[in-house]
Amino acid sequence: KAAENIQLNPYIVAFHSQKNQPPKCLEGMTELWTGYSFMFVDVSKTVAGQSLTNPGSCWKHFYANNMMECRQESCINTRAEYSFWLATHVPRQSTCSEHYPESTSYADEPEKVEEYISRCTVCVSDYKLMAVHSFTNQLPEAEVKELEKTGWEVAYPGYSFTFQVGAGRGYGTALQGHGSCLQHFSPVSIAQTNGQDVRWISPNFKAVWILDMGFLEDEYDDYDYDWAVDDPTERERFIQNRVGKCYVVKKSYAMAKTRGYVYYSDVRPY
Repeated sequence: KAAENIQLNPYIVAFHSQKNQPPKCLEGMTELWTGYSFMFVDVSKTVAGQSLTNPGSCWKHFYANNMMECRQESCINTRAEYSFWLATHVPRQSTCSEHYPESTSYADEPEKVEEYISRCTVCVSDYKLMAVHSFTNQLPEAEVKELEKTGWEVAYPGYSFTFQVGAGRGYGTALQGHGSCLQHFSPVSIAQTNGQDVRWISPNFKAVWILDMGFLEDEYDDYDYDWAVDDPTERERFIQNRVGKCYVVKKSYAMAKTRGYVYYSDVRPY
């Protein structure tokens, strides 16, 4: 009878550290592999990408110039193709220019390049994950309290990330997915590869984060407004006052147990 309640379709999820070490799976999860945080490609002005929530965003290997176009007669790999990877976050005590190297060649300095590429881990999860966004500069405490009544609990807090623009085009992450709640805010969020060249700083690169909706009620609502975020002190103030906050929540293991479910990770092979 217990076999009838076994959850046979566990969730396969990806986590991204925004550091050059892979993150750990959450408690109760099983690690499948670690890798490098892939975001999207721009091939012949067409963009295709992976949500940071999904395992397809965690490639086991990092390599530049990784796409080719195939037609009936031939396949071609050209410098008109770009790939974009999640970068390590800017440390709070550094400026972007201090932290990231200038444009460099992966063929010449592979270890240096990989030092600034985010790592990831793919995990088997027994429980659902979901991002909850406050759309304010405060964590969504009230929303989470309501969810706790139906068996959800907090996994970790973060910052509300929506979209990344590369060479004029970009790709985003669904807001309900936990990949939209990153644990570090960084004005630079990608590394671009073009051929063997890799770069982190460009006027074309734009990371799009949710803004505190309370700001829209003040005098700046009707025109553009710039915040200085390269300076560490100014960036810290901006993070506290303007960046939208979020929680990643998970279905409570304890509540599921009380309902008689047997988890995938509880089943032992004979």
